[in-house]
Amino acid sequence: MPRQTLLTHRVIPVPPGAALPPFHVPWCFGCGPENEHGLRLEARLDGDLVVADLRLAPWFAGGPGVAHGGAVAAFFDDLMGFVPVAHFAPAVTARFEIDFVRPVFLGAPLRAEAWLSERDGRKLFAEGIGRDPSGEVYVEARALYLEVGFEHFTGAVAEIPAEQVERLSRFLSDEYYP
Repeated sequence: MPRQTLLTHRVIPVPPGAALPPFHVPWCFGCGPENEHGLRLEARLDGDLVVADLRLAPWFAGGPGVAHGGAVAAFFDDLMGFVPVAHFAPAVTARFEIDFVRPVFLGAPLRAEAWLSERDGRKLFAEGIGRDPSGEVYVEARALYLEVGFEHFTGAVAEIPAEQVERLSRFLSDEYYP
């Protein structure tokens, strides 16, 4: 019997002129270059897909030789979080679901892909998949993101230390999120 899948594999095209920033914020656990304990995800566009390569370090262990499911889930949530950005929609994760099809081994390469599968008003539905170099599926994920507008993020700035506000200030412009 074939394995059930979370994914529809419907792909809504990325709008013309879409581009991804190098990271969400400098200290982001998933993609921030200033987070020395983070995942160091480097998302990029490949046609209508947001892609990144995953190779988890030993400190992301969950068991002997295998990655912790939380680290893999964080990687996919962060990767899929770039999907709304590619569709010019600032958004937050509302629901996230993941299937660990096979154990993700520490240090083993996976190519992760994510895309927008449906949009309904403020709701953006994203899907993601992780495959090894031979094409075997290791991870499937889907998520619901809610479009929130920039004020959701800029309002949070009032709560962070002045040093971080200064570092963040360049990301509050239209240049960063067109």
